[in-house]
Amino acid sequence: MILQVALDLTDVEEAMSIAEKAARGGAHWLEVGTPLIKEEGMRAVELLKRRFHDRKIVADLKTMDTGALEVEMAARHGADVVSILGVADNKTIRDAIDVARKYGIRVMVDLIGVRDKVKRAKELEKMGVHYILVHTGIDEQAQGKNPLEDLEKVVKAVNVPVAVAGGLNLETIPKVIELGATIIIVGGAITKSEDPEGVTRKIIDLFWDDYMKTIRKAMKDITEHVGNVADILKLEQVRGFVDAMIGANKIFIYGAGRSGLVGKAFAMRLMHLDFNVYVVGETITPAFEPGDLLIAISGSGETTSIVDAAKIAKKEGGKVVALTSYPNSPLGNLADITVEIPGRTKANVPTDYIARQMLTRYRWIAPMGTLFEDSTMIFLDGVIALLMATFQKTEKDMKKKHATLE
Repeated sequence: MILQVALDLTDVEEAMSIAEKAARGGAHWLEVGTPLIKEEGMRAVELLKRRFHDRKIVADLKTMDTGALEVEMAARHGADVVSILGVADNKTIRDAIDVARKYGIRVMVDLIGVRDKVKRAKELEKMGVHYILVHTGIDEQAQGKNPLEDLEKVVKAVNVPVAVAGGLNLETIPKVIELGATIIIVGGAITKSEDPEGVTRKIIDLFWDDYMKTIRKAMKDITEHVGNVADILKLEQVRGFVDAMIGANKIFIYGAGRSGLVGKAFAMRLMHLDFNVYVVGETITPAFEPGDLLIAISGSGETTSIVDAAKIAKKEGGKVVALTSYPNSPLGNLADITVEIPGRTKANVPTDYIARQMLTRYRWIAPMGTLFEDSTMIFLDGVIALLMATFQKTEKDMKKKHATLE
């Protein structure tokens, strides 16, 4: 979660003083509230950014028209996030997003005044907004309304981070955390407190209870998945992989992104075991020749550069081992040996935002995400253990090959 402190004041000096205390307490984002901007103009945004350059500064413009113009104004004065009203025309919002992209900042759309918040939230997500804010205004709060019911519905309806604001305090924040809010906006509970720093620290402490639950759950989920992968490994696939390595003249390893890092870690261990091993793409990598082996790592089995490398390896008379989650993929179909490493399937998509991002929901961004890469890393470490036993290598032997110029 992110704690955003709303400085809904009219005096910039008072706002700066409270911002100092909130920042010391651990606040992540500082919001130049609408009243402050109306009173002081963009000067308030600029002053806060200059003083708190290590924090995100949110310009709560509540823009209703001329989205491009107002976002550009805020961006030029140092804003990192700008708020637009959800009841604004679609063109206003799209223009704001376009300008935000140009300046490398973000757009938060405020659903205050929107009747069908779920429907509008889905529309906004399709437009490409960065954050959606479920906001119960001060006048609505006076009538006994709160954002909790709308928050739960919106969080379930969209995949972008959802912010929440509206009279939140130490008593209500645990509930909004439970409902899945990513950005928690607190105003009066901090700005009107006699101890803004102390209250901010208490809120951050509430966050950390949830942070540790998230970290522990993620670690357990990942290790459980790796254990399941270990149980279903196919003997004939692993045997073919190991035999191919032992029989190869030279071993080439290729993976993209995080899979490439996994491949490099495996290559280093093979070097420690005296294998003639290279990482594709390094400047000292020699030509691929008959009798050589390419170990290609791709969760989807569709990564163009990896598939192309496999085609070249086959054309040059070598062998290809594919480590992938999809044996019937282009890479799997090219390979002489395929080791299937299951990753996350569509049915396993978690509901909370942090877990979705950690596991990488969007296949076209990073196929199979963390689960494939971590499982492959552990599997390859297991293969190293086997090779150590096969060639009677000890850790002492391997240390002799360890880098000394580092």
